[in-house]
Amino acid sequence: MMKSHYLEELKTKQNTDLETFFYPDSIAVIGASQNALKPNGIPLYLLNMFNYKGEVYPVNPKYDRVGGLKCYPSILDIEAPVDLAIIGVAAAQTMDVLKECAARKVKTAIVFTSGFAEVGESGRLTQDEMTKLAKASGMRILGPNCLGVLNYYNGSMASFFYNQERKDLVHPKKLSFITQSGGLGGIIYQMIMQLSIGFNYFVSTGNEADVSFAEILNYLVKQDEVSLVAGYLEGLQGDGRLFMEACRHALENRKLVTMLKVGRTESGAAAAASHTGALVGSDQVYDGMFKQFGVPRADDVEQMNALIALYASGRFPKGKKMAIITISGGGGVVVADKCPEYGLEVTSLTDYTQGKLREFFPSYGAVRNPVDLTSQLFIDRKLFQQALRLVMQDPEVDVGGFFYNLEMPDPEAGNKIIEVYREIEKPLIVFTWPTGQDYAIEAKNNLVQAGIPVIENIPSGLWAISSLADWVRKTEEGYICPPYNPGKEKKLALQQIKEDFYAKGGAMTEWRSKEILNTYGVPVTKEMIVSTAEEAMEAASEIGFPVALKIMSPDLLHKTDAGGVVLNLNSENAVKNAYHEMYEKVKIKMPEARIEGVLVQEMLRPGLEVIIGIKKDPIFGPALVFGLGGVFVEVLKDVSTRVAPLNEKDALSVINEIKGRTLLEGHRGQMPRDKDALVDVILKVSRLAVELEEAIDEIEINPLILYEEGAGAVAADALIVPKAD
Repeated sequence: MMKSHYLEELKTKQNTDLETFFYPDSIAVIGASQNALKPNGIPLYLLNMFNYKGEVYPVNPKYDRVGGLKCYPSILDIEAPVDLAIIGVAAAQTMDVLKECAARKVKTAIVFTSGFAEVGESGRLTQDEMTKLAKASGMRILGPNCLGVLNYYNGSMASFFYNQERKDLVHPKKLSFITQSGGLGGIIYQMIMQLSIGFNYFVSTGNEADVSFAEILNYLVKQDEVSLVAGYLEGLQGDGRLFMEACRHALENRKLVTMLKVGRTESGAAAAASHTGALVGSDQVYDGMFKQFGVPRADDVEQMNALIALYASGRFPKGKKMAIITISGGGGVVVADKCPEYGLEVTSLTDYTQGKLREFFPSYGAVRNPVDLTSQLFIDRKLFQQALRLVMQDPEVDVGGFFYNLEMPDPEAGNKIIEVYREIEKPLIVFTWPTGQDYAIEAKNNLVQAGIPVIENIPSGLWAISSLADWVRKTEEGYICPPYNPGKEKKLALQQIKEDFYAKGGAMTEWRSKEILNTYGVPVTKEMIVSTAEEAMEAASEIGFPVALKIMSPDLLHKTDAGGVVLNLNSENAVKNAYHEMYEKVKIKMPEARIEGVLVQEMLRPGLEVIIGIKKDPIFGPALVFGLGGVFVEVLKDVSTRVAPLNEKDALSVINEIKGRTLLEGHRGQMPRDKDALVDVILKVSRLAVELEEAIDEIEINPLILYEEGAGAVAADALIVPKAD
């Protein structure tokens, strides 16, 4: 479990009982309509159609009976216990109805009604009142402005999303889906059903006045019958740590969680005091967190649906070596060209496989990879199937992609593929494109009903293959969270912050910041704080020349801009002169600045400059950013992000993810850099950020000088921004 100040809240929310949203023994439909086409009439129709066995109580003072059932004037008139209330009244009446539900001790409520936070300030105030009611009464509220909950195990259709039971699904009750958009969620639902994949649970969270997306995810991944969860996510309102814990639990139990998280671009982000603040936006944190916990992040609906289809087939790629089989040479090239973009290798088939293929391939057929069956070979059922078997049985092949034209007027063509698919064990995707031809649609349906993933968008299919392979590898690695046990380091660091920041105001100076880093074992430069030129000369002699002088002031975050840095001083006399000149420059430019003293610091020998930073994310807590220093971070912004705490594999992944990683591995005769030392620093900064989470908003080591293998790393400059008191 992750150690942080969120821990008690996390435990509470994990123990929250959401069961009656999914398995209520009784349901009241408040605002029930006799019109089965209206939102407040559809639930009664669905509950009947899906054979819900619990008690159903329509509530509407206008009617005596609705849907053949006794109708009650108010929830207060129902004498029996009510587990779940569905609220389908106007926005102006909603709060009064919810208060009656709370008074009636209803356990859970779903609010269909819109007209709250999404419409403006007045709606926001009413929604805030709804949140307060939920907390005060203990009644959990889903919504408002949501579609509700569908449960295909017990027929509890607490929703106005009209749907019909399908008996012909190849993969029934396979997918749990959570959506923050009701409309788009419904569209995705229809698309998934066309892939012959059924839902076990479908949840629309709406405005999340009370029950959050993270809570629903956490509930679903803990259910034994759930193995696949997908979601449409615009943004978490909170509960970031609970979301992470749910993803960790899913990964540990080999349950796939995939998210279509929108909002990659972010405008108007305010730059903070350091590069870190400007580099770490909320989307980068989401992205890093997803990678950390093995959650494939889809860019669009097509990608997510392709991954769902591939997972539902039950065949998982053991690696990323791909064979491409095609009946069109051009089609094979199209697929092969895209593979590297998604980290897939167009693998070389073994000599044995190629030799066997040549025995019956026409002279113009390609047998290397992509394998071009040609139209001549395709019409020979025996040879076509033999070719497909040989390719898929090749030990160098992890997964196959078959570029196939559904519009070929051969009713047996699809059956040929189906027969081979049932004989092989490796995953095989059929790539094709949308078509309006009746026989082509029938051919596609036949393939789908045979359980074969049919993908009509090549990039989406390739992304799905790569993402599923990454997920398989991640499940095999597992995820171990560092077991932090805060000790003397935390106590000492908090005391330093109290004395050097809260007592004095301003900002933490470089010297003070490095003291805290050093407390946690991060290597820093040899340096001494002095208050006179004579002390500076003595310190320089003790440290060893050359040295640098830096003005230390809680009012100067950027020392260089004020003339407060002098480098490469090689003698006591040079130190003395530089001390006086620097002091005067700062006094002229910043006369009000409080000066703590001057830092005499060793000049480090050249090495590779990198940046390690921490930025407090409002959803997930401390987020770590890593990248190359100097112009790379300022101009190229070549950085990667993870959420603290990081384990060793996280640290390695954050290093290997940046484009400039080749500079760490040795480039143009340069020695490889000390990656072990870099990992060590990252883990120590991660621990510091977690243990001091309540006291620190931002940390930056820029630059950290990284030396050749075995020579370590040293923090040359650092900044810690404590949390405002």
